[in-house]
Amino acid sequence: MIVKVGFDYEDDIEYMICPTKVGRNINRLQEEFWDWLFDRKNQHPYWFEYREDGNITYGVSYRTDAFIYWLNKVKFNKGKNVARLIDVPKTPPKKTIRF
Repeated sequence: MIVKVGFDYEDDIEYMICPTKVGRNINRLQEEFWDWLFDRKNQHPYWFEYREDGNITYGVSYRTDAFIYWLNKVKFNKGKNVARLIDVPKTPPKKTIRF
């Protein structure tokens, strides 16, 4: 299934492909991803730190590749990737999510 992933700007779009079983639950999976992404106990490459009023504050910087990383390496970590980025879909997307 092709999923359209939108960001802040209307023309800032990426596409991913995944099995239908994954795509049907994409909204629930997105919520689980956010829980994982913003949990400071999880060590992942999307963290960054900055100083604010003399204190270290943590944030995340991510795009669709982070969601795909989570799907492939954390949620469905059976060794076979379940999702990947694609450039231009050959068929219209069945689902859309926004980050």
